[in-house]
Amino acid sequence: MRSYLAGSLIAFVLATSAGAVRAQPTTDTGTELAFMPRTMTVTLLNEGGKYVAIDLKHIPEGGTCRMDKDATIFRVGYGPTDATTRVRYAAPQISSGGCPFLTVFDLPTADYAAARAAFVQKEEEASSKVEQLKKDLGDKWDEVTGKKKS
Repeated sequence: MRSYLAGSLIAFVLATSAGAVRAQPTTDTGTELAFMPRTMTVTLLNEGGKYVAIDLKHIPEGGTCRMDKDATIFRVGYGPTDATTRVRYAAPQISSGGCPFLTVFDLPTADYAAARAAFVQKEEEASSKVEQLKKDLGDKWDEVTGKKKS
C-alpha cells in the first residue's frame, strides 16, 4: 500500500509540475528521478518559501531544511554553477524537521550523479523482477494485469 501511494504521488507531482520543469533554462526534455544520496541540510529556493504542514511552520526562501537519505527527487535544471544541479523534492514530508513538499534546492552535481545512479539501479532491479514474474506466470500474467487476449 505504501509503495502504491508513493508511486501515485510521484506520478501526480510529475504531472502537475511538468510545466515548471519545461520552463527551466535547460535543453533536456526528460524528467529524471533520483534518490537523495545521504541525509543533508539544504537551502530552500522556492520563491516566498514553503509551509511545512507536519511542523506547522513556514520556511522562508533561503532558509534551510533536512532532506533525508533515499527521498525521491527529480532534476529541474542546472544549478547556478557547473558544480550544481537544481532539483525538486517529489514527496511530502512525513516526519518532523524535514523539507516541505516540492522543495527546490541545489545539489552538488557529483551527489546528483550518485543519486541518479541509485535510482537507475533500483529501476533495473524492478524491471528484472517484473520480467521474471511474467515468465513465471506465463498466460496468467495477462489475467493478473487485466489484459485480454485478442
